[in-house]
Amino acid sequence: MLFYIEEDWILKRYRIVKLKDKILLSKVEACEVTKPSFEDTWKVEIRRGLLQYAVLAIVRLHEKGIHGYGIARELDERTDGLLEVKEGTLYPILHRLRKERLLNQYTEKSDAGPRRKVYVLTGEGDRVLRELSVILGNIFNKLEALKSE
Repeated sequence: MLFYIEEDWILKRYRIVKLKDKILLSKVEACEVTKPSFEDTWKVEIRRGLLQYAVLAIVRLHEKGIHGYGIARELDERTDGLLEVKEGTLYPILHRLRKERLLNQYTEKSDAGPRRKVYVLTGEGDRVLRELSVILGNIFNKLEALKSE
């Protein structure tokens, strides 16, 4: 069995070997892992928060609801690829928004295969989206003012 341990930005690969009643740990190889830059980390954090807002905004545009693939496609198209998401990113966001009662979900029959989940904005989701829109507008206005000083 192989597993990896990160120590001081060095990724070390180990093998667990069972010999009779003893378990031995042997290092197989080590390689350097590059530490993400401040800018890369910062971009990820900003993007994470904006994605939740953008998902609510996309769902709000569809009164009858929209499925996950449709949300991903619209995020990509409406932001010129800036907020492109993969399933592994989108579905945890949708789950979190449902858990917070900002989205509801129902299933509908699909012509192309299994039933699919459709997401609709709740009243609370609409209220939160409107409040976030005001907050983001204020933040961007203040940032723009800082830039021009």
